[in-house]
Amino acid sequence: MKREAAIKKIRNRAKVLKREVEIEQNDYHNNGQIKVYVQFEGSNQLISFWTNSDGTISSPHVKRAGDQSDPHTDYFPGCFYDNITQALNSIAPLPPKYPVGSLVRFKDNKRNNRWKLAGKVALVIQAEHGGNYKVQYDGVENRYNPFYSQRDLEMVS
Repeated sequence: MKREAAIKKIRNRAKVLKREVEIEQNDYHNNGQIKVYVQFEGSNQLISFWTNSDGTISSPHVKRAGDQSDPHTDYFPGCFYDNITQALNSIAPLPPKYPVGSLVRFKDNKRNNRWKLAGKVALVIQAEHGGNYKVQYDGVENRYNPFYSQRDLEMVS
């Protein structure tokens, strides 16, 4: 992904979440390979990535603001992600698609057919970031209530 597209994606995520975002771009070695730092308002985590010579980004890295590497003790804080979307989802996840109280139906797919849930109508009782939902439907017992993925549910119209 190109640097401009990544920055546009970051700004769009900030707009959806209604949060300010601070983006800092520096060319530390004066060779055209720009390092970008991103911090969302109210977050103590920082995304950074390098820009390659062809303009694409590489090595999205997330760490807490203020953490410093110490090569003498082999301490390197944070973690690397495969792409910018994964890094954004870790520090600024999208809000749930179905709010609490929504009426949803289990889609007719292989997983729901295996668990005999396809076509059942349910009520969302807990919605988490990342698209995981606890639902209540007829015949469910209260002692075991797993999370179901957003891709297995659809809104009842």
